Amino acid sequence: MNSNDTIYGKRVLHKFSSLRDLEEKRRNETVKHRVATNPHPTGFEYLVGAFIEMYAPYLKSIINRLYKKGYVIDTSSGFCGEYGERQAVIGYFPINDITRGKLNGLGVKVHIYTNTKSIMFYPEKADIDKILTKWGKIASILPDRKQAIQPVKSIEASRFRSGYIPQSPTLRRQRLFEHLREKVQEEMVNGIKKRLATNLVPTKIESSLGVFVEMLEPQVRAAVLAINRKGYSTDVSGFKKQVDGQMIEGDFKVDKTTTGKLEKLGVKVETNPSGYTRVQFSPDKADIKKIKLKWDRITSLLLDKGYSASPSMTRKARDFRSKYVKS
Repeated sequence: MNSNDTIYGKRVLHKFSSLRDLEEKRRNETVKHRVATNPHPTGFEYLVGAFIEMYAPYLKSIINRLYKKGYVIDTSSGFCGEYGERQAVIGYFPINDITRGKLNGLGVKVHIYTNTKSIMFYPEKADIDKILTKWGKIASILPDRKQAIQPVKSIEASRFRSGYIPQSPTLRRQRLFEHLREKVQEEMVNGIKKRLATNLVPTKIESSLGVFVEMLEPQVRAAVLAINRKGYSTDVSGFKKQVDGQMIEGDFKVDKTTTGKLEKLGVKVETNPSGYTRVQFSPDKADIKKIKLKWDRITSLLLDKGYSASPSMTRKARDFRSKYVKS
């Protein structure tokens, strides 16, 4: 006999199954309508990588409540199990032992997977109101995380962000730059594979940089090589963590006159007390040709120091030389 039959009985399981199917039908209808009438994600939707309509309809209030407390929930949350007899919220968040104990006291189990966790329980009845009451109690137990939510990095979320562009100018800009970075990374992967398959001997400048040129982002590659020849030792270059920013940084200094000229171009130069410098700017558009041109202008303004750049001494660069540079 099926264990679910033992817990509920076939009539109750049928009710759960019918309730699940009804909610799924509602979800499909609302998603279809949303995509047809407003295919632009909000800030919340952009972060989670899904329209709110892609969640189980009955869970929307819980999803929003948990989001405000710092919990990102996956769209697979809701009815689970062969008959929909199990409720689960699946997401990307930590749960400490104290919270876990409180949830256990409600008859709620926490399961930990590789990248996600699930909060799960078996409802007493196939009744949406009673199910929501239980979820409300669970939401009350979960503590406020008090930290910024990072975008979900699942394959599904990435596909969503690739397919739907926000109307918000800020989010639209971010998405366009993310798309550009994805194209750049794809180009780099292909270039690196080809290089590693055909020529493992680094040039003199590659040895100094501690990378094959194919490992430099294409929009900044020429600039890195050019300023290295001018005597500037660089360590990191390309897209910043804030995806709509560009930078080159390394163990070099830029004189005040040149810094002033760069600032007039909208370029920021930051040097720490030890003399380590970052040259950075925010491009007007996610246009790789225009970004390259900006780097060309920056490169042309940097004075030639008249001597060779010192080798990059990052761990990555030293490991590169250890692996590829023969004594």
